[in-house]
Amino acid sequence: MYVKKKGEKIILTRQKALQLIEKNILEKILSRWELKSCRISIHPQYDGCQNLVYYLTNDDSRFVLRISFREDRKLEQIQAETHFITYLHTNGALVAYPIKSRNDCLVEQVKVGEFTFYCVLFNKAKGFRLPDKNYKYREGVSIDEYFHNFGKALGEMHRLTKNYIPINDKVMRPDLIKNMNTLLIPKYLPKDLNVIKSKFDILIKEAEKLPKNKNSYGLIHADFGDGNFVIDYDNGNITTFDFDDSAYCWFMYDIADAWTKGFGWAMFEDTAEKRKYKMNNWFDKIMNGYATENTLSDTWISKLPFFLKIIEMEWFINEFQSAITNDEDIEYDEELLFKVKCIEKDISYFGFFDKIYNHKNPFCLDKI
Repeated sequence: MYVKKKGEKIILTRQKALQLIEKNILEKILSRWELKSCRISIHPQYDGCQNLVYYLTNDDSRFVLRISFREDRKLEQIQAETHFITYLHTNGALVAYPIKSRNDCLVEQVKVGEFTFYCVLFNKAKGFRLPDKNYKYREGVSIDEYFHNFGKALGEMHRLTKNYIPINDKVMRPDLIKNMNTLLIPKYLPKDLNVIKSKFDILIKEAEKLPKNKNSYGLIHADFGDGNFVIDYDNGNITTFDFDDSAYCWFMYDIADAWTKGFGWAMFEDTAEKRKYKMNNWFDKIMNGYATENTLSDTWISKLPFFLKIIEMEWFINEFQSAITNDEDIEYDEELLFKVKCIEKDISYFGFFDKIYNHKNPFCLDKI
C-alpha cells in the first residue's frame, strides 16, 4: 500500500495515517503521557477535519489526543499554537489547554518510516457542543445568552492577544493573508479558474493596504464557531478548542467569520428581508457580548463585507485543498458552482441576500 516508485510522492491521507498509527505507534504515543490504562475512542471523520482526534477517559480525567499528519502542519507551528493556548489559559481564558508529556513537552514527535506525526494532549473541557444537543440551549434560558457569550468569548481572546508575544520569529503562527497568497492559492487553486484568480489577487492587494496595530491585528483563532467550543450547560460558559488554524490577521476576520455562523439561524427564511433581520439580530447580540471584553471602531466594523469576501476566498481554496490532501477528485456540484458564481459576479454576503439564493436549497445553484 505504501510502496512508491522512485521520485513519486505518497499522499498521506487520513485513512492511511489512521492505519499507520493504530498498527504501529498508538501505544507508544499514549505512553508519552502514561495513558495506557485509559479508555480510548476516535472522533469520526467529518468535512474539514485536519487531524486524527482520540478521546481518552479514566476514572478521574478526560483528555483529547490530537495527532497531526499533514505535511503543512510543521513542528514549529504546532509549538507556537500550544504556546498561544497556554498563554490564553494562564491569563484566564476558558480554553482546552495542552498538557505536558513525561518528557516535559507540549508537542511529541513520533515517526513511522518516512512519516512524522505530531501529537498534543489536551484537557477535555466540561460541556457539550451545541450541534451535539441538536441546537437546544439551556433549559429555561433564552438563546440570547448563547449569542452574548459567543461574542464575549471571542472578544476576550482578542483582548488578550494584544499582549501576546510569540516564542521567536521561527516558532510562530503564519500570517493568514500571506499564507493564502504565497502557498495555498498557487498550490491548490485550479489553473483554469482565471477569473477567480484575478478576483483573489485584487482582494489580497486590498487587504495588504490595511493598517496593522495591536488594537486591530494579532494572533486570532480563525475558526471560531459552535463546532470548536463547548458550552457548560450549568452556567452557559464557553470553552474554546481547536486552534489548529490560528493565524495572524485582523480581528475583523474572526468577527466576519462569526457573522457567517448565523447562517443556520436564518437560512430557511423565504425572503431576503427575513434573513437580514435574523442575521442582524445575531450579529448585534454577539457584538454586544464582544464589547464587554474588547472594542473595535465603527470604521473596522464597516469593513464586514470586505472580510466576508476574504473568508469566502479561504473557504473556496479549502474545498480544493481538502480534496487534494485526501486524494479525492474535485466535483463541481451545485454547492461549488454557487460559490463560483458568487465570486465571479462579485455577489456579496455569500449570496445570502441575493436573488440567486434559494431557501429550499440553501447555498446551491439551481439547475436551469
